Amino acid sequence: MRPERSRARPRRPAAAAWLVALLLGMAVSSCASAPQHDLAVQWYELGNSWLDKGDWKHAGEAYSHALALDSSLGAASFNMARALTEAGDYDEALSILDRLKVRDPKNVRVVSARAYVLYRKGEGEAALAAYDEAVALDPYAPDAVYNDALLQYAAGDPQKAADALKKLLSYKPDDAQSLDLLGAVEEKLGDSSAAIDAYEKARTLGKADAAALERLGRLYEAQRRFADAIAALDASTKADATRAGAWFALARLRLVVAEDGQAGLDALKQALDHGFADKSLAAALMAEPVVAEREKVADLLKTKALYP
Repeated sequence: MRPERSRARPRRPAAAAWLVALLLGMAVSSCASAPQHDLAVQWYELGNSWLDKGDWKHAGEAYSHALALDSSLGAASFNMARALTEAGDYDEALSILDRLKVRDPKNVRVVSARAYVLYRKGEGEAALAAYDEAVALDPYAPDAVYNDALLQYAAGDPQKAADALKKLLSYKPDDAQSLDLLGAVEEKLGDSSAAIDAYEKARTLGKADAAALERLGRLYEAQRRFADAIAALDASTKADATRAGAWFALARLRLVVAEDGQAGLDALKQALDHGFADKSLAAALMAEPVVAEREKVADLLKTKALYP
C-alpha cells in the first residue's frame, strides 16, 4: 500500500519571530514626539494582545494606529504583516515585508516571514526560493530549514529534503515535526527502515501525530511486524479518533492476523462510522482465507454498501 503523502504545512513564524522590536527598532523617529511614540507603543502592545488571541482584524487596526503615530515602529509593521497574512491579505503583507527587507536585507526572520506569505498565497516556487535565501542567511534557523525541506519534498526533491532535515536534527534532535517529515521523505526514497526509525523517534518523544503513527503502522505491516503495526495503528486512532483509514487497517489486522473478533469488529465499526468507503479494500478483507467473525464483518460492510 502506498504511504500516505505528508499533509504537513510550513510552520507559521513563531510569535517570538514576529515580535522583533529589538531587531527592527522601536526608537522614536524624527517625525514622532516622545508622547506620540509612547502612545504608538501602547497601540502596538494592544495589537500584540489581539494577535495572541488570533483576532487578526483588531490586531491590524491596532498596528495601523501605532504606525500612524510613529511610522518608524518597525515591530508594528512586522506584526501587522502577520495579521494581514492570517486575514488573507497576502499582497499587502508582502508589501510591508518587502519594505522591511529593503531596510534589513539580511534579516532572516523577515526573509522567512516573506517566504511563508508566498506559500500561503500559493506561490510555491517563489516561497521555496525565499526559504532557500533564508537558509543561506542562517543555515541553523530551525523553522526556515524545516520549511525549506518541506517545500523541497513537495517540489519533488526528497533527497535534498532528507539532507536538510538530517542536518537540522543533528542540532535539534527532539524536533518532532522534522522527524515526522523525515519519515515521509525516507518513505518516498524507499528506505522503510530509516522511515520507521524517524517515526519511532518522534513517537518516543510523545510527539508523533496521528498521520505519522498510521504511516508507521503500515510500514510495520509491510514488514510483517504485525504486533508493532497493531500498536502503532492503535496509537494513531487514539491520537485522532476520526482516522477512518487507520481504524480499517487496525480492524483488518485484528480480524485476519490476531483473529480477535470482537476487537476487530469494534475497529471496523469505528472505520465505517468515520466514513470508510473503499470497496476494493473491503473486498480484499472478505477475500482473506481467515477472517474472525466473517459473517458479522460482512453484515457490517453491507450496511454501507461495501459488500458484496
